[in-house]
Amino acid sequence: MESLENEPLPEQVIILIVRDQPGTLFQISAVFSNRGISMSSIQLHEESIPCNGKRCTRLIIRFFGEESRKKIIIRLLSRLDCVLESDDSG
Repeated sequence: MESLENEPLPEQVIILIVRDQPGTLFQISAVFSNRGISMSSIQLHEESIPCNGKRCTRLIIRFFGEESRKKIIIRLLSRLDCVLESDDSG
């Protein structure tokens, strides 16, 4: 019988609305780094999103991992001041 450990992890997608300010990517990447998770893709949309007079942008992050890890990451990201909204439906 083949081991389940050889099965690839599913790709997870997290969509964030973040403040467009210095340090935002550092704070977000630290959440992943501190948990030993490597992001496979980071996509930053160039067009700004209006957010109560502040410059905001949409950030799409892809990584491989379990659904349970995704939920933990979303919970931790939502606590950051630079993250205004998170959507895990991606």
